Amino acid sequence: MKSLNERSADIVEAMAADAEILGLEVHRLACGATWIDAGIEAEGSLEAGRLFALACLGGWGELSFWKVDLEEARWPALAVTLPHPVKLCIGCQYAGWEVKVVEEEDKTWRAMGSGPARMLGSSEPVLDRLQLRERSRRAVIALETRAFPDDSVAEFLAERCSISPGGLSMLVAPTASVVGSVQIAARMVETGIHKMIELGLPVDAVLTASGTCPVAPVAADDLTAMGRTNDAVLYGGTAWYALRGDDEAIAAVAERLVSSCSVDYGRPFLEIFQEYDRDFYKIDPMLFSPAEVFVNNVLSGRTFHVGKTRGDLLARSWFL
Repeated sequence: MKSLNERSADIVEAMAADAEILGLEVHRLACGATWIDAGIEAEGSLEAGRLFALACLGGWGELSFWKVDLEEARWPALAVTLPHPVKLCIGCQYAGWEVKVVEEEDKTWRAMGSGPARMLGSSEPVLDRLQLRERSRRAVIALETRAFPDDSVAEFLAERCSISPGGLSMLVAPTASVVGSVQIAARMVETGIHKMIELGLPVDAVLTASGTCPVAPVAADDLTAMGRTNDAVLYGGTAWYALRGDDEAIAAVAERLVSSCSVDYGRPFLEIFQEYDRDFYKIDPMLFSPAEVFVNNVLSGRTFHVGKTRGDLLARSWFL
């Protein structure tokens, strides 16, 4: 069976082949690495965002566009259905690799990295704790940034992943882009699994998962976009999980699986972020969750339902 990086690399090749219709720009670096602009200078598209998100998930899962109700409006949304969600979400999709490359004495290139390359080169403790590692000759990393990656960035990443630069593919999109909005909407399942880890639920028992999240409108700048895309998950994201577990253990933490358990819930995320001096680590970590969660315990047959979506809050934030 192909590695998740190999599967993602196949998707990246297909994106490159159809770059013009998808609104992408393909760049080949002197070192042999490839990077695809999905929103810095390129326009991108909804379909480019769907493929970008699929590559972030190791090439597995079904991603499709739906519509959800926001007050009196029908709004585009992304639906995600995943097998083996812990490996795909925490091993691949989670943006846990803070990439920093010192290019000159006073210049450092920075981006948040996601995608299956994390299982090759990132030193995040959660990857070892959950045994989420693999070997591959090719690597795919998705980078949330507005800065072009150059040869020094590619060579750094290739070395960390123990591959040649020619085997590295980088997908790049800033938050304020069509692709940025789509790929963050695709993370509603991942935020719920991350919350389960924080609350001590046995995530290795999660069998399959699905979710739906509205696609945030593209903002004029990355700071505003960061607020809108977080709001999409916190107030519009719905996630469903099937797992083998203990009803008492699930019931004990169920109310904390959703964003409404946080003291910071109920306001636009950008307002919260500004209040805490733009420091994520000052924000209540319980906020980072889907708005609504269903947990189906396949051992007992019981389904736990907590939270609800708040289209009114999204409409107030987005319809300006």
